[in-house]
Amino acid sequence: MSAYPEILKEVQKMPITEQFKLFNTLKNSLSKYIETEDSEEIILAEEIAESEQAWREYITGKDKGINSQDLKKKLLIAENV
Repeated sequence: MSAYPEILKEVQKMPITEQFKLFNTLKNSLSKYIETEDSEEIILAEEIAESEQAWREYITGKDKGINSQDLKKKLLIAENV
């Protein structure tokens, strides 16, 4: 069972100034995450930016990707680790 309902009850008992402090603390700590549009998955904004950059480099030709032979080698090495 989740602790969320109990925590929420306790927070609601706090003075409003303390609730705002808690809210701002949580907001700041969560600002580096993004909830995806298609699912409820939560991802670091930094990972999304890296993925978008890699995609831009690939479609503009800066990153040629990896050929199937090298990909197979890479996957086999990772599998044996």
